[in-house]
Amino acid sequence: MISIIISPKFNRENFLCINLKNIDKKNFKDIKLCFSLVYSIKVVENANILKQIGRYYELSLKNRDLLCNEDITIQVKLQTPRIGSFNLSCGPEGVFILDQNENIIQSQLKKLNFDEPIKKKIYEKIDNKIFNPIIPEPFKTNLSNNLLKNPNKNFFSKNKEMQKTFLLLKKTTTELGIHLNTTSGIEIKFDKTEMEDDAYKIIIDSNKVQVFSNNYGGRFYALISILQLCYFYSGDLPIGTIEDKPKFVWRGMHLDCARQFHSIATIKRLLLYMSFFKLNRFHWHLTDNEAWRLDVESFPNLAKLSSYRGYKEIIPPVYGTGYYKSGGHYSKEDIQELVLFAKDLNIEIMPEIDLPAHSWALLQIMPQLYDHATNMNSEDIGNYKNNTINPALNETLEFLNKVLYDISKLFPYKLIHVGVDERPKTAWEGSPAVINFMKKNKIKSFDELQDYYINKIIDLNKINNKRTAAWNEAALPPYNDIGSGGGSGEIDKNCLIFAWEHIDVSAASVKKGFQTVMCPGQKTYFDMAHNNSTEERGICWAATIEVSEIHSWKPLATIDRKFHDLILGIQGQLWSETLTDESYIDEMINPRLATLAEVAWSSDNRRNWNEFRSTLKHNMSLLTKLGWKYHNF
Repeated sequence: MISIIISPKFNRENFLCINLKNIDKKNFKDIKLCFSLVYSIKVVENANILKQIGRYYELSLKNRDLLCNEDITIQVKLQTPRIGSFNLSCGPEGVFILDQNENIIQSQLKKLNFDEPIKKKIYEKIDNKIFNPIIPEPFKTNLSNNLLKNPNKNFFSKNKEMQKTFLLLKKTTTELGIHLNTTSGIEIKFDKTEMEDDAYKIIIDSNKVQVFSNNYGGRFYALISILQLCYFYSGDLPIGTIEDKPKFVWRGMHLDCARQFHSIATIKRLLLYMSFFKLNRFHWHLTDNEAWRLDVESFPNLAKLSSYRGYKEIIPPVYGTGYYKSGGHYSKEDIQELVLFAKDLNIEIMPEIDLPAHSWALLQIMPQLYDHATNMNSEDIGNYKNNTINPALNETLEFLNKVLYDISKLFPYKLIHVGVDERPKTAWEGSPAVINFMKKNKIKSFDELQDYYINKIIDLNKINNKRTAAWNEAALPPYNDIGSGGGSGEIDKNCLIFAWEHIDVSAASVKKGFQTVMCPGQKTYFDMAHNNSTEERGICWAATIEVSEIHSWKPLATIDRKFHDLILGIQGQLWSETLTDESYIDEMINPRLATLAEVAWSSDNRRNWNEFRSTLKHNMSLLTKLGWKYHNF
């Protein structure tokens, strides 16, 4: 039976007001209100903060009882978003109430309301005139109005390798009404020829389809283009030719599986989406302050203990978890299954363990990686205290040595991403071990110490025949002043840099000689809200990002031409702080990721927004059949 109704709203002054109404027949003494937020609390009225870890809070009512039929409103001032308003992601999540004996009081959380709502954006009507139904737009297309008829939508191939791909895609294509690997219908003939990797040529004549390519990627992407054409033409194919090649080698997507645990089935669903738009790199973010999700052989208890959270767990119920234990981690078998699945979709998987900061969960399980003799505390941008491992400790070096070796055996791809973002400036200050280490090695600053640390990791990865990747603070000072440190730039140029803080960071990275993947928050962070409507979801520290703003991005426009060869590609990111329900994923990704795929593959002379928008609308019809929801555009 429900005893307390919880009604959150943002008032006209942009304060979060949490009303607690006791509808029980008894009074409640010394209750504790527990919840998480995506923005930090600055001031709270009518309550005291008993406990805070990151953005998980436990509040008391200032020694007041909640009497029968009484209601009390707690007023909270949060850090102000850059757009000055809040949305549906900004209220309390994972809310529960405990009585004085730490027992749950049954409560009901009402929908977040706004005293001054900002209406949903209304988008212009879409012109249905489609010049080319394929996303991303091919390099060169010459298709006639004459059609190769295929009323039963049947295709077959004698190519053994592609027959396996047909089977892999069978469930997906059947949902589209297209039948692969039949013994009748249109033959797709695959021939090998010299061209760049992932490029292809399709020739459609009056009785067959012929594909020319150099590698599996080219054959696979030709098949994807054929499927998109077939769906648009209701089974038929236009007679003519398509010649296609990618603009960038790296066409990536990142998923944060630390803030929220995403099942293997959910990740496979994302990988299939990626493959339909010719994206080829999956950046798997596996560790952060909130969890270490990767099961590593040398430390068998690490993932088991840190990947579950709840009120009575080691890791508290951050980001909407709630009272009860929930979470998960990825076993060796999970990883092997996903790697093989991705490979068949022409996708390589790059794992990320986020170190030395973003390690609060790790340090709860392995406190020996922190110097407890330090006389200072540090706090990161997400309000986690003392979340950074110490590079001066022998235990840290031993940990890195073992964990990087284990990861190198789990993942066949050549790259391992090691984070190196948002290290609190004071994280190592006051550590006797660090002070002595810096004196001994003539290291003058903490940024130089970070360089030493990342170079050590680069060397360890090289021993394991792996290349190191890291966020831009590994090679550069932070672009944004949020209390973080960075690097002094003296690291091995072999390190691949992911430039996330701002569009200008990529230019600085390549000027220093680093190969770089462009992933600026202002264009590629899909946890950003689409606009400032209170009915949207997402945060906005970098920007609000409409689909059209992604389409208009020309990544190389801000890069000196002599450094273009150092831009490996671009990548989308989905951080999971706001994904407190798995159903939220679709509209954050779709169709922004399909649009980013157009930018990653097609030339800067690609079709205009109106033409692309029509094609995108058609592709949303295709994705809807596959179970994807999408955000309007």
